[in-house]
Amino acid sequence: MNVLLCATCGTRLTAPVRQLDEMPEYPGWDGLPGPDGRRHGPPSVPCGTYVVDPLPFGAPFEPVGPDEEYDGIVPGGTWKSDEVAIVAADCTSGYETRLVPGAVRVEDAE
Repeated sequence: MNVLLCATCGTRLTAPVRQLDEMPEYPGWDGLPGPDGRRHGPPSVPCGTYVVDPLPFGAPFEPVGPDEEYDGIVPGGTWKSDEVAIVAADCTSGYETRLVPGAVRVEDAE
């Protein structure tokens, strides 16, 4: 089991979680409300687990100022995209939080 921490300040971001070897196949969703009446699709990764997704995720990034160049998604960078996580929640896909790989570090849960 692992815990995920902020790479900059060390704040714990998760309870102990288990890493999966690969991204599971998305279970699909019929678009109908769930038992709680909400219309969120199912998550693509089961609760209590995480996976490193090799594919990029998120919208194109915009510069903060007109003369700035992209410095990558790094903690302490100058772009609006410099956050620890991206919420992925719409009415056609999974409902999940995606952590930015360079903004987190993994440690063994003890």
